Amino acid sequence: MSFRSIYGHEKQIRGLRGALEQNRVPHAYLFSGMPGIGKKIVAAALAKKLNCTGAPASGDTCDVCASCLKMDHGTHPDLVFIEPEGQFIRIKAIRDLQAQMQYNPLEGRCRVIIIDDADRMNITSANALLKTIEEPAARNHLVLITGNPSGLPRTILSRCQQVRFSPLHRDTIAACLKTRHSLPEGDATMIAGASGGSLAQALELAREGYKNFRDRTLNDLIAVLDHDIPTMLSFSADFGKERDEVTKRLNILRSCFRDALVYRETGESGTLINCDRPDIITNLARRFSGKDLLNHLRTVAMAVQAVEQNANKALTLEAMMFKLAH
Repeated sequence: MSFRSIYGHEKQIRGLRGALEQNRVPHAYLFSGMPGIGKKIVAAALAKKLNCTGAPASGDTCDVCASCLKMDHGTHPDLVFIEPEGQFIRIKAIRDLQAQMQYNPLEGRCRVIIIDDADRMNITSANALLKTIEEPAARNHLVLITGNPSGLPRTILSRCQQVRFSPLHRDTIAACLKTRHSLPEGDATMIAGASGGSLAQALELAREGYKNFRDRTLNDLIAVLDHDIPTMLSFSADFGKERDEVTKRLNILRSCFRDALVYRETGESGTLINCDRPDIITNLARRFSGKDLLNHLRTVAMAVQAVEQNANKALTLEAMMFKLAH
């Protein structure tokens, strides 16, 4: 993956390019932002550019030199990934890294170490890494990646150059889905809206047949609101038994009420998540007042919170259903 092939994050990539062109790449970066938006991909592109032998500093990678090919195939010996083993990043991984950094890179100009979910270091691992950052070995660059920078010690935060990544714009995700994954424009736009700014989430939704799943959920919602007795009786059972599936359906309901509120208050459809289902959105916007829609949003949000806290799913969903239907 090269900088030019990354969707979004133009500002962050410009900053990295500037550091490369001026030969002022710091020994430690901290890439922070919500999961699934491409932080690790950008880090890998930085490592690839640092070791590319076939392109000038002011350009992108050549993609054909031996170093670039090995980076693309994940076989370059000077690109090191460290990830949690179980719940934490183990102290052994940090100590092995320290031992490795005592030697020159095996092939490239420099060694790049990418530490994913860096906030999941325990205190011992974090203290060991702090020593490495305070006394950096030449020709070594660290990139810490986290969705929770507050979970890292301030001493580490202060010694890294921080790069903050924002959620991707819906149009950016839709363009990727259309261009690289051949999704029809309508499906790509809808899935991009449901992704919450995460390309990884959008790709997962596309693989899972999200559109049919969402349509069944929205149709059931309308049936419940219309007091369709068979649907009301089967409502909680149809949500599934696994927490992830139940949460996903609840988030669909939340997005629907959110869209109805936006449409009711603004009359505009450009920012709707479920933009391909105006029939349902306009139906809800006409049926309920702004206050009612806010109450429905709170009701669904409370159900999400209860399910995430391992409350009884069937009782939670039945209670939510009766509140929405009355």
